[in-house]
Amino acid sequence: MRNIRLVLSFDGTAFHGWQIQPGARTVQGTLCEAIRQVSGHAATVVGSGRTDAGVHARAQVANFHTDSRMQPAQFLRALNSRLPPDVRVLSAATAAPGFHARRDARSKVYRYQIYRSEVLPPHLSREHFHYPYPIDLEPMKHACDLFVGEHDFASFAAKSGRLDGMSERNTVREIFASELKSSGRRLLFTFEGSGFLHHMVRNMVGTLLEIGRGRLGTDRFLRLFAQRDRTLAGFTAPAHGLILVRVKYRRVPPEKAVPET
Repeated sequence: MRNIRLVLSFDGTAFHGWQIQPGARTVQGTLCEAIRQVSGHAATVVGSGRTDAGVHARAQVANFHTDSRMQPAQFLRALNSRLPPDVRVLSAATAAPGFHARRDARSKVYRYQIYRSEVLPPHLSREHFHYPYPIDLEPMKHACDLFVGEHDFASFAAKSGRLDGMSERNTVREIFASELKSSGRRLLFTFEGSGFLHHMVRNMVGTLLEIGRGRLGTDRFLRLFAQRDRTLAGFTAPAHGLILVRVKYRRVPPEKAVPET
């Protein structure tokens, strides 16, 4: 059995997220079906992480095991010929037998995109949250810097306190980089972390926007890590502004990587 590593890009608009769900169109389910068609057997596809419905990816990493004799370059071409236009395999490679797209990931990089002008151009609407309200960027940038480090992010998760019966430790994450850039009419939030809770990035962005509107001060913001109360943080920014940009690994897993030409 060979281990095949894929790098995928997808537009999440018409998907109910990454993970397979009964009766729902998902990226994982669509990819599994394409692999079954080209290899002749069912395969379990492991992704580097789950993405919510509507979230996009520039470089999602996945792997699956196969006894097919097809080479990575053949897999790449065959899969893209069967996948719908909103999913593409960017590269395929033979990985080490033990490589696991999720467990071996060191960090993930997400970007959230906001368009600030009064009118949102249609060609940007699928990947930008339209937010035409006046905001003060300086306190937002200061608060954005304060995300860096290891913190309890329960206040920024989908639910308050204990999440689905998990222990308190499960809401602790380490953020390696947190940046806010203004580029013309666009605001770009970039976060790199060891992992992210459900809705965590979207809640972080919503909280920063509340700071920019003057509705939340720095002192209250800092207390959120200790308070562990979702209701005290900002709103959940819409999914369509969020993009998984990159997944970084502890070691370079692929061998004979074959980029699409």
